Amino acid sequence: MANKIIRTEIPPAAPVELRHMMGDLYVTIQRKQDYIEAKWQGHITADNVVCAAQAFLELLRKDPCPKLLNDKSEVTGDWQEANDWLQFEWLPQVLGAGLRYMAHVYSFSMFSKLAARELEERITPQLSMKNFYERRLAVEWLLEQDDTAAGQRAATA
Repeated sequence: MANKIIRTEIPPAAPVELRHMMGDLYVTIQRKQDYIEAKWQGHITADNVVCAAQAFLELLRKDPCPKLLNDKSEVTGDWQEANDWLQFEWLPQVLGAGLRYMAHVYSFSMFSKLAARELEERITPQLSMKNFYERRLAVEWLLEQDDTAAGQRAATA
């Protein structure tokens, strides 16, 4: 008789909400079934991006997940100054914690869009990142990704 594996259901963690000093919400980070979602809103800065990236890393370490949906479709602001930190500090840590794919949904803001394009150039191929104009397409791409193959690529890189 084969052993029966019993998996206890872990209740989903409460979303992490980060706010500006005046109380306005700028990002909600939460675990979905197949990925972690960072849903941004309002005007953001490079400091906001760094704070959110640190919060995401903490969540990832507690609940490993190879996929991130980074939805900045509702933001304004230039966060490009965060790209050095994201590339050299954050990227090695999230790769070590198991992140393999990031689908990024563009903002209509030109500055935010340029920052996202630059980030993709900086961190690919270590992390498979793809930018999208539509959230639906970003989610579809993310769900199609095979985290086993990405783990093998990362191990040989």
